[in-house]
Amino acid sequence: MEVFLAYSDDADDAAMFYAIERGYVGIPGVKFRHFRADIQTLNGMASRGEPDVCAVSVAHVPRISHLYDLLPHGGSVGRGYGPVVVALSPDAPLRRVAVPGMDTTAAAVLRLAAPEAELVEEVGAGLQQSVEGLRAGRYDAAVLVHEGRLVYQDAGLHLLLDLGAWWEKETGLPLPLGANVIRSSLDRKLYDDLIGVIGESIRWAVDHREEILDALAEHGRSRGLDRAKLSHYLDLYANEDTAGYDETCQQAIWELLRRIR
Repeated sequence: MEVFLAYSDDADDAAMFYAIERGYVGIPGVKFRHFRADIQTLNGMASRGEPDVCAVSVAHVPRISHLYDLLPHGGSVGRGYGPVVVALSPDAPLRRVAVPGMDTTAAAVLRLAAPEAELVEEVGAGLQQSVEGLRAGRYDAAVLVHEGRLVYQDAGLHLLLDLGAWWEKETGLPLPLGANVIRSSLDRKLYDDLIGVIGESIRWAVDHREEILDALAEHGRSRGLDRAKLSHYLDLYANEDTAGYDETCQQAIWELLRRIR
């Protein structure tokens, strides 16, 4: 039997599924097919019901609730931090702002924080692509997610708004960004076994940070992160919140969904 796992090309998701990919944990008789892509592409795949387990934007969860259930672990949660809105100048207007996808949590929170902004979709755009778009004048500012928040200053960009800090000031809650979902129509035993093995894989990653850092070293360098910055990034997004949502994180998810509804 084959199970299709789809998750993002960011370091936290790679860490989360590393133990499954390496065969450190598993399910007897089950083979795993791994696929990685940007979060907007994953949102689209989940809308079509393609993966068995998929990383998606929390803001996209209601749109796929007829196909998937939210897993109790695997979330990316920002506690006082989140995607950053950056520009070439500290005085740039929030007029036209590039976002990594219209269905992403970053786009949803930006609509709340700056309702006057026109959103420009730049699916999968990383730091370099965003810098090029800014210099070409395609937009005034750009939202950087995940690793981009740690390296934008190296590219001479200026922070206009931290969406996680804005959210915490507005609500007093952390910002739930990404989540894992599981196909609700799966055989019940497989469904339960998958919840268990993904939880084991996440716990393995949290408990074996040095091996994870070794395995993701090249990925980090490709995103402008040395080992220290990569470790800091995993502290931000692959941690105890990823291992399981506490009551505060659960409250934050429902509050986010309530506000963007």
